[in-house]
Amino acid sequence: MPGHVRSRGKRDDGSTKWQARWRHPSDPRVRVERVFKTKRDAERWLARQETTVDDGTFINPRRSERPFSEVYDAWRSSWVGHLEPLTTDRYEQTWRAHLEPEFGGRKTNAITHEAVQRYVDRLRDEGKGPATIRKIHAVLSAMFTEGIRLGVVQTNPCRHVRLPRAPHREMLFLSSAEIGKLADAIHPHFRALVYTAAYTGLRAGELGGLRREDVDLLHGTLTVRQALKDVNGRLEFGPTKTHAQRRITLPTFLRKLLEDHLAGASPGGSGLVFTGLRGAPLQHRVFYKRQFKPAVKAALPVAKTGLRFHDLRHTCASLLIAAGAHPKAIQERLGHSSITMTLDRYGHLLPGLGDSLADALDSAYESAGAAPENVVELRR
Repeated sequence: MPGHVRSRGKRDDGSTKWQARWRHPSDPRVRVERVFKTKRDAERWLARQETTVDDGTFINPRRSERPFSEVYDAWRSSWVGHLEPLTTDRYEQTWRAHLEPEFGGRKTNAITHEAVQRYVDRLRDEGKGPATIRKIHAVLSAMFTEGIRLGVVQTNPCRHVRLPRAPHREMLFLSSAEIGKLADAIHPHFRALVYTAAYTGLRAGELGGLRREDVDLLHGTLTVRQALKDVNGRLEFGPTKTHAQRRITLPTFLRKLLEDHLAGASPGGSGLVFTGLRGAPLQHRVFYKRQFKPAVKAALPVAKTGLRFHDLRHTCASLLIAAGAHPKAIQERLGHSSITMTLDRYGHLLPGLGDSLADALDSAYESAGAAPENVVELRR
C-alpha cells in the first residue's frame, strides 16, 4: 500500500494523534495526509483511498480546493453548441446575480450539503419565491454535476436539499365561444393569431417563428420549423423547444382564416405569418401587455381574466380531448417530447377514460364467455 500510519504525539486529553499519509500509486506527486483519533480510523482511511483509485472515484484534493468559480468556467465552456441563447442567458444571469457572490470564491470542497441548505433557507427568508429558489438550485446542481464529471468532487451537495414547494397554477381553458369572443375583442391584426394559437396548440415562440412558406393552404397544413425567442430584449430565431419539426393539420375554418390573413398582410418585409402592427417580428412581451391582456379583460368573465397566452395551448388540448382525440395524436400536435408529458399534464381531463377501458374489458369478457354456448360437440 503506497501509504503509512504513524503516531504524531499526544493531545491535551492524553490520547494519541495518528497521521495517515498516502500517495497516488500512478502519480507520486499527488500526496494526501490526514490526522485521526485512532490508528484503526487512519488505516481505514488509507484503505478507502486505494478503493477510490480502483473504482475511478479518486478526487485530487488540490483540484477540489480550487475556487468554485473555476467549476463554473468549465461548465460554461461545455455550453457551446448545446444550449439555446435564452438558456445561456438565464444561466449567466443566475450565476452573476446569485451564485457567484455566495459561492464563487469558496473552495469547491467546502461547499457542503449543509452550506447549500443554509443558502436555500436564507433565500426563502429573504422573500425569494419558490420558483426562483428552485431555478437557482437547479443551476447550482448542474454545476456540481459538471464538477463530478471533471473529477473535482465525488458527490453533488445539492441532492436531497429541502426546497420550498412551488405553488400550483391552475390551467385555464376556453370554450369555443370564448375563443371567438377573445378574437373579436383583440385588434383585428391579431385575430388570426388568437384562433391559430387556440386550435393548433403552438407555443408563442413557434407562432412568432412561422413563415409564409410554412403554411400550405392547398393541403391545409402548417410546418413548425423554428421559434422566435426574446433573449434579454433581443429577438432571435432558433429551433423549437424539442429541436424537432412537426406538421399540423388545419381545420377548414382556420385554413380560410389564415388565407384571408395572409392576403391582407404585406407580402414583403419579414415574410412572417404573425408580426407586430408595423410588420416587424412579434415581440411577445409587448403584444401580451398591450393587446392580449386588455382583450382578455374586455371579453372574458372575471373567473378567466387571469388567462395567459399559454393557456390557449392548454385550450387546444382540452378541445382535442373533448373531441375524443387519442393522447398520442395530442402529443404530436402539441410537440411534447413524450406521451408521458402529455398524460401528466392533461390526464386529469380524461375522467371517462377508465370507464371506457372497463367497458371494453366487459365486452371482451362477454364475447369470450358466449363462445361455448355456440359450440356444439360432434359425436363420433
